[in-house]
Amino acid sequence: MNKGIFIFILLLIIAVVSVISHKNTEKTIPSESPKYRDISKTNFFLGKFKPYEMVEVQPEISGIIDSIYVKTGDTVSVGDNIAKLRIVPIPEDLERTKRALRIASTDLKQKQINHDRNTKLFNKGVIARTEFENTQLALNFAKIEYTNAQNNYRIAKSGFSKNINESPNIVKATINGEILNVLVKKGVNVTERNTFNDGNTIATIVNTSSFIYEFEVTESDISNVKVGDTFNIAIKALNNKLVKAKIQELKPLIKEDGSFYYLANANVINSLNGLKPGFTGLAEFTLQSKEHVLTIKEKNIIYRNRKSYIELIDSEDNVTEVEVEIGISDGIYTEVLSNLKKSDRVKLQ
Repeated sequence: MNKGIFIFILLLIIAVVSVISHKNTEKTIPSESPKYRDISKTNFFLGKFKPYEMVEVQPEISGIIDSIYVKTGDTVSVGDNIAKLRIVPIPEDLERTKRALRIASTDLKQKQINHDRNTKLFNKGVIARTEFENTQLALNFAKIEYTNAQNNYRIAKSGFSKNINESPNIVKATINGEILNVLVKKGVNVTERNTFNDGNTIATIVNTSSFIYEFEVTESDISNVKVGDTFNIAIKALNNKLVKAKIQELKPLIKEDGSFYYLANANVINSLNGLKPGFTGLAEFTLQSKEHVLTIKEKNIIYRNRKSYIELIDSEDNVTEVEVEIGISDGIYTEVLSNLKKSDRVKLQ
């Protein structure tokens, strides 16, 4: 009796082990099931923020920096004083303006005499109104020329005009914005800008209310990037806060090594407080996107000789390698276009 019980228990143990072994055998080949999902291919472009408007402030006349009224980071408006120049008289200019003043003074005296004479004649009815008005007009022009000559002589001599607000020795802001840098110090000699010379830059002003994001696009990506596209940019210096930008221009260029690329300029749509010229950003750009496509994990695709393969497991746990056509990938999941059904089991690699 005991022997029969022992045999029964032994057979039971063998049966249980066989069932467990069979079940384990069914699961010895790890696999995944294809799933339908939305997928997008994105790329990241490193670039820099540049001001949409930037002006280099340069003097209209040459001189020595006498005062500087701004510092880096200051906010300025059109017409605000940037610096004041002390003029060192140039003998040639002084003599030229002095001679012009004498000529203007003589001409004004003569025009005044002519006008006084014609006024008397007109009052007596000797000359016509037209002739009288002509002398009046000539006198007015002579007064303007004399005032201009006085002003030019005063500037050449001391650097100041009669109206301080119009003095060229006061350098003013030409746009609203922020002082990016001040490039001169008090006592430095600066040169005026003219046709043949750009002159010395006293300060640089940038409009911080609008920016351009500039980045490079390679040949392989340019077919998916076009003017008018919008995208988000993460700004590292501002704790990866996001701004949105819209591409305005794609300019083809060639690097020194001969490689071909495009320089993209995008207008920042919603600027942030604290954004500065020169900040770097990382643009996330959706190159392609599809909805409800059959996908598997990228790592389970075998690439060989420029072709793509997957290994399918049948109901008998037989593994068969099949060639497949793939679509877009987001780096984790890849779209499979052929030779794959949702009910298939794909062997893990």
